[in-house]
Parts: sequence; structure tokens; C-alpha cells
Amino acid sequence: MNTYNPEAAEMGARIVARREQLGMSAAELAVQADISAAALSQIESGQRFARVQTLIAIAKALKVSLDCLQPQGLDQYSNISTDMSIVVMKLKTKSFDNQKTLTKMFNAMVDTI
Repeated sequence: MNTYNPEAAEMGARIVARREQLGMSAAELAVQADISAAALSQIESGQRFARVQTLIAIAKALKVSLDCLQPQGLDQYSNISTDMSIVVMKLKTKSFDNQKTLTKMFNAMVDTI
């Protein structure tokens, strides 16, 4: 029997938040990640940890890196914060020229701190 786990629930909440941000239904995500809707529901509700292969498929479908889905308690092991990962993800959606411009702007801001 599956039981509630706070770390799994946090990961599930991150999956739901990103899915909703993309305007994607749970059924669409399940299809894109090649898992059953029931399995996705259990993952999103924190009743089940996803296998690594499943997390990779979910992250790909959501167009995020795996560390964007990780529970906050694991942030200390990441080389980059979740917030910064989201910025990088957004940057990847921009044209190459816009990426260069935004990177220069970001570097200038970091250098002033």
C-alpha cells in the first residue's frame, strides 16, 4: 500500500505547478511521460515516489531539468538553485540573440553585487 511521504508530496506539488503553468492536463502529462494516469496521480499526490526513468520522462515532458522537481531539502546538494534552474529553462526558450543579450545583462548584474 502506498503511503504519504512529505518529500514525495513536495516533488508532486512541483510537478503539478509546472504542469499547470504549461496549461497541461494530468492526462496529457501521463501520455507524454508514458505512464498511467493513476501512477501520475499517485506521484503528484505524494503517495508514491517515481522511479528515476519516470522522473526523467516527466521532466522532459514538462521541459525542466530534474533539479526543478527535487524537494527543497535536497537543494543543498544542487550546484544551482531551483529558482535559477527555472530562469535557465526560460532562457532556453528565447532566440540565440536574445539569449546572448540576456546573458550579458545577467553577467553585468552579478558583477555589480
